[in-house]
Amino acid sequence: MKKTITFLSIIFAGIFQFTFAQDNNHVPGNLLVMLQAGTDPAVLQSGLSKLNGQNSGLHVERTLSQSMHIYLFSFDNSTVNEESMLAAVRNHPDVKIVQYNHYVNERNTVPNDPQFGVMWDMDNTGSNGGAGAVADADVDAPEAWDITTGGLTSQGDTIVVAIVDGGFSLTHPDLIPNYWKNYDEIPNNSIDDDGNGYIDDFDGWNASAGNDNWTPQSHGTHVAGTVGARGNNGVGVTGVNWNVKIMPISYGSGGSFEANVVAAYSFARDQRREYNVSNGAKGAFVVATNSSFGVDLAMPSAYPLWCAMYDSLGAVGILSAGATANANYNVDVQGDIPTACPSNWLIAVTNTKSNDTRATAGYGATTIDLGAPGTNITSTYYSSGTNNYSSISGTSMATPHVAGTIGLLYSVACPQFIANYKADPAGIALMVKDSILGATDPVAALAGMTVTGGRLNLFKAVKSIQNYCIAAGIGENTANAENAFEISNVYPNPAKQNLTVVINTSESADVILSNVLGQEVKRVHNENSVHGKQLVKMDISTLSKGVYFVSLGNKAKSSAVVKLIIY
Repeated sequence: MKKTITFLSIIFAGIFQFTFAQDNNHVPGNLLVMLQAGTDPAVLQSGLSKLNGQNSGLHVERTLSQSMHIYLFSFDNSTVNEESMLAAVRNHPDVKIVQYNHYVNERNTVPNDPQFGVMWDMDNTGSNGGAGAVADADVDAPEAWDITTGGLTSQGDTIVVAIVDGGFSLTHPDLIPNYWKNYDEIPNNSIDDDGNGYIDDFDGWNASAGNDNWTPQSHGTHVAGTVGARGNNGVGVTGVNWNVKIMPISYGSGGSFEANVVAAYSFARDQRREYNVSNGAKGAFVVATNSSFGVDLAMPSAYPLWCAMYDSLGAVGILSAGATANANYNVDVQGDIPTACPSNWLIAVTNTKSNDTRATAGYGATTIDLGAPGTNITSTYYSSGTNNYSSISGTSMATPHVAGTIGLLYSVACPQFIANYKADPAGIALMVKDSILGATDPVAALAGMTVTGGRLNLFKAVKSIQNYCIAAGIGENTANAENAFEISNVYPNPAKQNLTVVINTSESADVILSNVLGQEVKRVHNENSVHGKQLVKMDISTLSKGVYFVSLGNKAKSSAVVKLIIY
């Protein structure tokens, strides 16, 4: 994988080094602070009430995440130097992380041609994507929908994709059936009925206002439609998922602050954590977040809390899709938030056109994972009090294709896969990410510009999960111990250069290595007829990173399959 796994505890130890110089993109007099567990914020407030002989005015503005001990503090920046206050808070023994509260901008371009019927992103015929469109420069959605249209897991879990954005139209007819509702909460009674720490979170959450109310906006409504507008209902458009539940989370109307982003992510995390702990009795089965916003030319070192949230989401089983900048620069070198954040549970997305070229958007061979259609994307829309449809462009429109894909994949996964996911949410979430990245369509314009060099392919990603489940069920032909035909071990695993497969058979057989699409990528024949364990060596240095399956087979038999990670 492209990024070293960095859990929150490692980040605390100093993966992120603060870069204070020229950090002007923040709210004056604001700090985001994560405290040690059990610390009363009043301790920090009283301990730093004065700084260099001046009254600091330091106080808690509001709680951003009670479960993670994150608070928004304010101070009087007219009397106290900001960098001095930041350094003083950082050195306090009860503080884990402190940073500025940065401004956040939406990422979209001006709407154009609001006509339905030009959803080239889902199915590009070559004539419905405008001048120069190339047939099949799409995500192969109809092929995927032949297999699944989303909604529930094989164990009956209601799949939820959380969208963090400015605002949403809750009355759009193409979205109403698919909006998530917290039915354990009684709306508008000012009581936390379900005891989850959020009052009146029936329709979702407004991280800025501390309730489930927001001003409807075009941007969030458009993003929601790409993830999960109701499909096959004879109305408007369809999303990647026909039946997924969309959890709307607002970071505030108009411009926003980083504090609201952290609080918004915390809501999604808390809902999924509650689901995990209660075995589905409470909370929500959130599998993905979508973030079509960010900060151009920003380095992760100045945004440690924001970046750390992706690891925290990943720990409970949530993958996050993030839009890169709508500007033509190298994120590897010049930075971007969130797409430069070094979390393995983040999928960074750039924008492709209907002719499979990259739009004016960020790129980076080690930071930007893949491309997805984002130019002239038709979806649900809200404008001047009216629910309608429109076409917009930008990385904001590309990213929800990926978030929607994550949701769709869990609907095709077999019961054992879902059971494994519940037992190891962080690990299986990474497998889902690998399945998406390993199933892209190669695109010349993205070669050397993204980690995969490819564009999202929904159908191939669905097939990769399906093939994993098929492979997991192989093994009915394995013989008894006296006439064994099996793989005893595969090592090292994960592997990079060379692989050793330990087989147990007296028959002639092939050791077969297949990718997540079920395609054979390597085969080594073993002629040894000596009964017992034998070692078969394989050179895997030329294979791409990702998930593979090792099996033993001949004309009569097939062994059980062993999963292999190549990094």
